[in-house]
Amino acid sequence: MKRFLWLFLLLICLQSSGQYDYSSRCVEAHAHITSLRFDDAGILLEAERAENPENLIPVMLDNYIDFLTIIIGEDEAVFDSLENLRPEWARQLKDSDKDSPWYRTLNAQMNLQWAFARLRFGEYFTAAREIRKAYLLLEENQKLYPGFLPDKVGLGIVYALIGSIPDNYRWIANLFSMYGSVEQGRLELYEVLVRAEPEGYPYLRNEALFFLSFLELNLQPDKNKAQDLLAYYRGDDSRNLMLVFAKARILMLTAHNDEAISHLLEYPKGEGYYPFYHLDFLTGLAKLNRLDDDANLFFLRFTTNFKGNAYVKEAYQKLAWYWLLQGNVDNYHDYMTKVRLYGDDYTDGDKLAMAEAQSGEIPNLCLLKARLLFDGGYYHFADSVLDCSDCQMFSDRDKIGFPYRKGRIAHASGEYDLAIYWYDQAMELGREQAYYFAANAALQAGNIRESQGDFELAEIYFKKCLKMPTKEYRTSINQKARAGLNRLQDKRKALH
Repeated sequence: MKRFLWLFLLLICLQSSGQYDYSSRCVEAHAHITSLRFDDAGILLEAERAENPENLIPVMLDNYIDFLTIIIGEDEAVFDSLENLRPEWARQLKDSDKDSPWYRTLNAQMNLQWAFARLRFGEYFTAAREIRKAYLLLEENQKLYPGFLPDKVGLGIVYALIGSIPDNYRWIANLFSMYGSVEQGRLELYEVLVRAEPEGYPYLRNEALFFLSFLELNLQPDKNKAQDLLAYYRGDDSRNLMLVFAKARILMLTAHNDEAISHLLEYPKGEGYYPFYHLDFLTGLAKLNRLDDDANLFFLRFTTNFKGNAYVKEAYQKLAWYWLLQGNVDNYHDYMTKVRLYGDDYTDGDKLAMAEAQSGEIPNLCLLKARLLFDGGYYHFADSVLDCSDCQMFSDRDKIGFPYRKGRIAHASGEYDLAIYWYDQAMELGREQAYYFAANAALQAGNIRESQGDFELAEIYFKKCLKMPTKEYRTSINQKARAGLNRLQDKRKALH
C-alpha cells in the first residue's frame, strides 16, 4: 500500500521535473537489493522519497526489487501483479530529464530486467522487443555520452547474449540489426569491474562481478579461467547472496568443491533476506558430488520450500540418484515419478531429468558415481571408478558415456591428446544418437584445439557439435558452440 501511495504523490509533484541522484541512501539501498535484503532497501528508498521526491533512482531500484522477486521466486501470480505497476514506473521515466545520461540508461535497464522476467514465463516475442529497445537505448547513449559507465553493464550482457545466439535463432539478431560478441560483452563488464569504485559507481561492481561469473563459466571455452575472478571477491561479499551464489558456482566448476561446500554452509540466513532456495539446491549438488550422506537434506529443503518450477525436476532426479547410490532402488523410482509430476522442463537440467524419467532406464551406477565425482573435481577418484573391473557397460547410452567421461577426466587433468582420443570415440559412437555425449565431446574438443591455437580444427569440431542431433542440454551446448565460432572469428580478425 505504501508503494501505491508514493506512486500517487510522485505523479502529482513530478510532471516533467524528475531528477537522477544516486545519493548515498540509494547506493546503500542498491547494495541491500543485490544482497536480497529487500525490506532494508525499502526503508531507505522511502526515506529518500520523503527527502527528495523528484529523484527517480528509487523508481529504478523498486523495479530492480520486482525483477529479482520474480526471477528468484518464479511466482507467476507475483509476476502478473508487479507487471501492473510497470506502466507507471515507465511513465515517470518518460516524463523526466531527457538530457541526462541516466534517462536512456534507466529505461534500458528496466527493459532488460523485464525481458528476462518474461523469458522465464514464455513471453519470448515481447522479451525480444524489450531486449532490442534496451540495445538501441544503450547504443544511442554511448554515442551521446561516450564512456558513461552505467551503460556498460547492460551493453556487456546484451553483447554476450547476441554473440551466443545459436544458428537457428541468429535471424532474430539480424532482423533487429543487433550486433555483438561474447568477448565484446566480457570486455565491457571487466571495464565496469575495474572502474566502478574508483569512479564513484560502487554499486556497479557487484553486478559486473555477478554477470562476469556467469559469462566466464557458461560462454568461455576454459572454465578454469573463471578462477581469476576469485581475486575480485572480498570478505564482505559473503553477505551478498547473489555473489555467494556466483562464487559457489565458480568454486564448484573449477575443482574446488570442498571450498564451495564450506562457502555455502556459511552464508547468512534469516527473515531479513528474501528466500533464495537455489542456494539449498546448489549445496545439495556440491554435497552429492562429494557423495556426502546428507546431500538429500538440501534437495528436500529446496523442493519443500521453493514455489517455482525451474530445477524442481532436476532436484527430484538428484534425490533419486542419492537413493540409488545408497542401494535403495524403490526410493529411486519414487523420486523419478516425482520428476514426471512436478516442475517444468525449462532448463537443460530439468529436460535431462524428464528424459531419464520417461525412459525408465536406471543409470549405470559406475558411470553415475564417476560423473558425480568428476563434477566435484575429484578426477583421480572418478577415473578409478571407471577403471574398476566390475564397471560394465551394456546399453548404447553407457557405451557412449564411457569414452565421453574418460575424455572429460583427461581434459580436466590437462592430458589433452588423451582427451581428444576419447572425445573422438564418443563422437563416432554417438554421432547419430540423441544423447548429449557426442555433441559435448565435439564442443570440448573444439575448446582444446582453440586453446592450442589450431583454429581450423576448432572450427570443424564446433560445427560438428551444432550438427549433432542431441536433445539433451541442446540449448546450452549449441549456445557454447556458437560462442566458440564467434570467438574464432574475432581472433582471426585480430591476427589480420
